[in-house]
Amino acid sequence: MKTKILLVEDDPDLGMVLKQYLEFSDFEVNWIPNPELILSNKQIIQDYQLAILDVMLPFMDGFELSKEIRKISEIPFLFLTAKGQSIDKILELKLGADDYITKPCEPEELILRIKNILKRQT
Repeated sequence: MKTKILLVEDDPDLGMVLKQYLEFSDFEVNWIPNPELILSNKQIIQDYQLAILDVMLPFMDGFELSKEIRKISEIPFLFLTAKGQSIDKILELKLGADDYITKPCEPEELILRIKNILKRQT
């Protein structure tokens, strides 16, 4: 059975590339460009084993989205962020992120980080 990943990324080009790469790497991926879609149906998060959250999203940033997700689920997540300063990384980890990766990212690195998170969950 394939691991189900929820990808929340508002950039259509990056979202499509990441979705395709993750699926090529044998993950099942649901790409959602807008965090409001998750908030309108919070139970959706229960269908996944891992979430990848962009930090800079429309309507709500990834930090706020992660707080909302944590209210209903302990799903592991990593932040995908263009913010690479130490203060941002510290905030991401304080919010309970299992990891983070800065944009632009090397897809192979993303896959390895995902696999490491999933190993720790079993």
